[in-house]
Amino acid sequence: MRWSLQIFVAALAVGAQACRGQKSTPSPIVGFWYETASLPLPSDVTARLGGPLTDDEAALVRQVSEREIERAFSGLRIAIGSRRDAFWRVQVLETLPVRFDQKLPTAGESVALGPLGGRGSVDLEVVSWKAIQFAPAAPSRRQIIEGIGRGVGRTAVHELTHLMLGGSTMDNQSDINSYEYHSADRSSQYYGELHWTAAWPLLQAKFGQ
Repeated sequence: MRWSLQIFVAALAVGAQACRGQKSTPSPIVGFWYETASLPLPSDVTARLGGPLTDDEAALVRQVSEREIERAFSGLRIAIGSRRDAFWRVQVLETLPVRFDQKLPTAGESVALGPLGGRGSVDLEVVSWKAIQFAPAAPSRRQIIEGIGRGVGRTAVHELTHLMLGGSTMDNQSDINSYEYHSADRSSQYYGELHWTAAWPLLQAKFGQ
């Protein structure tokens, strides 16, 4: 089911409850989208892949990343869509601008706006290069493409959690396989399994059923 349809169905359910005079609490909606449809990759990544992404492969990257976000927040009262005016939102850009205090490019960034929500971004160039860097021995083209999708989705999860919780439990440096880990420089970001640590109880308390 497409995300836009999920949001539409959720809106119908809320409207039906209102018509019956029942109280309802709408699910918070987070927005996630790609700024470009073709997903252009840097030349060195394209060379390692053996050519640019096809339309089907770009669609696969988007599908894998969306699935990662849905899985990470599964069980929470959070509706995930592509609304660009969502309270908390993350976009995927070809590349992020280098900030004045940065030494190296970063995979993602976010700005929490308190009562106004917040916004974040994922750097497709950085994520795709790291998917190449941390790829297993003799990977297939599809493995790397799926690794890019997982890297994008998991980076978005990290930045969205910064926005939703204010960053108080994020950026730990102890559990390299957690969503809260402070860096995207790790194999599990692209090819392993991630789990929640300190942020999950707070997410459950704020957005649980």
